[in-house]
Amino acid sequence: MNIDTGSAEFRQRTRVGDPVFSFFGLEVDGVYQNDAQIAADPAAQVEIANGRTIVPGDLKFKDQDGVDGITADDRVMLGNYLPTYSFGFNMGFNYKGWDFSAAALGQGGNKILNRKRGEVIFTNDTNWDRDFALNRWHGEGTSNSYPSSAGIRKGWNQQLSDFFIEKGDFFRIQNITLGYTINKDGAIKGLPRTRIYVTAEKPLSVFNYNGFSPEVSNGVDNDTYPIPAIYTVGVNIKI
Repeated sequence: MNIDTGSAEFRQRTRVGDPVFSFFGLEVDGVYQNDAQIAADPAAQVEIANGRTIVPGDLKFKDQDGVDGITADDRVMLGNYLPTYSFGFNMGFNYKGWDFSAAALGQGGNKILNRKRGEVIFTNDTNWDRDFALNRWHGEGTSNSYPSSAGIRKGWNQQLSDFFIEKGDFFRIQNITLGYTINKDGAIKGLPRTRIYVTAEKPLSVFNYNGFSPEVSNGVDNDTYPIPAIYTVGVNIKI
């Protein structure tokens, strides 16, 4: 028994033995480089006979069952948004008048559906993320994993596949604070205890995902807004 969620184009499936809401789609087996490759591929010929237009620069999908071209039966589990591991730490110390604290977190083993790439078929948007712009297919031999700029807008290439599934591993420094307290022990009479500090919230995020943030709801990125870094300078005076 399967429980499917998400839209028809971007399916997630839950079934016995697999993590919940796993991404369910096709595996990419390269990019068609020329007409000869298309002519030599039985799956492509079946699709063309059924009215599909397949040209160089289109994705080549793996025919899992070896029959009837590329169909829904060729879909497989492509990963899950649940992390395999997560971690975090807090640290701090005090030395004389100085104080320091830091906190960080991260996770790994999870996948993200880069759906914002899949939404271009419904819009006139001509903007692309840097990764796609640099690595897109634009002639024979230029890429064997990214479709062409024209191809990404075709329904054939917009089928959910592992082209849209990316690693969601990340490491983030959540907070760093450095402070110094003047007259901490009250030895100087008439001078109030004064703490001067600098705080950085989310100053550093490290990840390879081609989006603004790897922290997205249910692992589906519909163009998540970037997380800002906030820097604060403050003074606490104890009277």
